Amino acid sequence: MEVKADNKCFVCGKDNEYGLHLEIHRDDVLRSAEAEIAIPEKFCGWEGIIHGGIISTLLDEIMAYAAFTHDQKGVTGEISVRFRRPVPSDRTVKVRGAVESEKGRILYTAGEITLDGEVLAEATAKMVRIG
Repeated sequence: MEVKADNKCFVCGKDNEYGLHLEIHRDDVLRSAEAEIAIPEKFCGWEGIIHGGIISTLLDEIMAYAAFTHDQKGVTGEISVRFRRPVPSDRTVKVRGAVESEKGRILYTAGEITLDGEVLAEATAKMVRIG
């Protein structure tokens, strides 16, 4: 499978007019990534509460950024998300991800979304190197 970046990623793509435009800061040495975002209310499931699909998408993206450098490509093979508390709209949350281990082409990652130090959602994923 060939994958190409086109700057239209829903989470980080600058050319996606409907996207989140998340600015992710990656540390390739520590194999981690982080960002901050106040998720607009248009992404709510219930009034004032961000939809679980958006939360999962943010966690997926931050873990992928932690796993793959600018020179590498990969995809999510498996993801598991735990929702601990509602993620409120229009409040700045922190999104963090890191590689915990790897075996062959598989990178095992963890991510979390926090607000004022409290974990609102957390995830683990298996990222698969391609190409």
